Amino acid sequence: MSSKYPASFLSAILLAAPFLVPSLFPLAWVAFVPLFWAIDQAPTLRRASFYGWSMGVGAHLIGFYWLVYTISAFGGFPYAVSIAVFFLYAALQAVQMGLFAWLVRRAGFGPLQIFPALFWVPLEFLFPLLFPWHVANSQIAFSWFVQSADLVGPYGASFIVVWANAAIYRAILSFKHERRIAVLPFACAALSVIVSLVYGFQRLGSVAAEIARAGKLSVAAVQGNVDIDLKWNPELAKKNLDKHRRLTAEHAQAVSLAIWPESAIELMIPEILRQLPAELMPVFKSDRTFFIFGAKSFRGDLGRPGAKIFNTAFFTDAQGRILGHYHKQVLLAFGEYLPFANLLSLLPAMPFADGFTPGPGPVAFHLSGAVSVAPLICYEDLMPDLSRKFVRETGANVLVNLTNDAWYGRSVGPWQHLWLAQSRAIETRRSLLRVTNTGVTSLVDATGEIVQTLPMFTEGVMHMDVDILKGETYYVRFGDWFAWALTAIGIAIVLVQFMRK
Repeated sequence: MSSKYPASFLSAILLAAPFLVPSLFPLAWVAFVPLFWAIDQAPTLRRASFYGWSMGVGAHLIGFYWLVYTISAFGGFPYAVSIAVFFLYAALQAVQMGLFAWLVRRAGFGPLQIFPALFWVPLEFLFPLLFPWHVANSQIAFSWFVQSADLVGPYGASFIVVWANAAIYRAILSFKHERRIAVLPFACAALSVIVSLVYGFQRLGSVAAEIARAGKLSVAAVQGNVDIDLKWNPELAKKNLDKHRRLTAEHAQAVSLAIWPESAIELMIPEILRQLPAELMPVFKSDRTFFIFGAKSFRGDLGRPGAKIFNTAFFTDAQGRILGHYHKQVLLAFGEYLPFANLLSLLPAMPFADGFTPGPGPVAFHLSGAVSVAPLICYEDLMPDLSRKFVRETGANVLVNLTNDAWYGRSVGPWQHLWLAQSRAIETRRSLLRVTNTGVTSLVDATGEIVQTLPMFTEGVMHMDVDILKGETYYVRFGDWFAWALTAIGIAIVLVQFMRK
């Protein structure tokens, strides 16, 4: 076997490791070094691309191994079929890394070894991923370093990490062949790290001061712990509902806002409903308590052409009057729709279920006073631009994520979801409250730190005072300007290379 394949697999391990154990974040700073060596040593451009693709396959298989259970649990596929679908998923997602290797081999490393970072950011920004992740997410435990997200989103940290990898590779190569270290690329990359750390240290202090001065909203997050095998069973739906009502009655009375997770109510609710029936509504002692819960909703006549089903967050007052609703915009493949479902449904013995319909743009729930809640559903909290738009377009000053991560089983998946979502709090400088069915119910403050969590697979209620922050970060106001700028530069570099060759 060529030594380049083990090098690609080593890169996959180093890149995936921090996504499974965040304290391993230093590994990401050398994760691309073995791949760069394999790309350099590849006999052809095609082989270099294949080494990159191999790394991508390995990284997805290791980093998202729990998707096998998700595919099986939701789709109803036999486990062997789920494994095959998972390998297909990894192969398709790894095209991103194959393109990266192709660009690096074709254009080279450039002045100061900066080309790989210039190519990586556009690919990270534009390439469609089933479960969105960024190299920056590998550094979430390195709090000082990731604070630049309020300027440029996650792409600044990703840029620096990939640039540092290229500079380290160049330093190793120069020392091996010339017995000296190529100082300039390494020094420039190191300087960018230092600048990011200085900015992060300063911002952590100033944001902490804002948090200390901020108003507070008393919230109770209800974690019902209804296992996936117990949901969507008509015989158990009332029992599951009663569990949420009991927990709310016993532990969530003296709060301004009570929240149930995604699909907490398992009945289909008409989109036009204006009053939640008493048998579905929890009882509150205070008429000033607001209530948010997740449920399926529908428009039209179910079972007839034209009917639509939504994954919805509803907003009511203490009397059950529905004050607003939000339909999930970005649907999860294998969770809320099956890719190529029309083709799969033609195959014998293949399960098929009608998918959800995506809803319109961001909607905020306005509480009394100056408090507005952005109700992100499921994995919508993994998308930087979506959270940014909620804050920018609706004025939301609290991010709430309603999710049911029971689909991920007893794996690292629910924790990984939390770790990937932490960056939304930094980018928007808003508290992020995640209310889940089986865990991890948690509160992330505006510095990106996890303040509070409930144990997984336990029922309970998490009480907290959520910070009400105002103002707009540079990223909220101007969006993905940095990623678009690097995309333009990357395209220009590729065009110049083609013209020369």
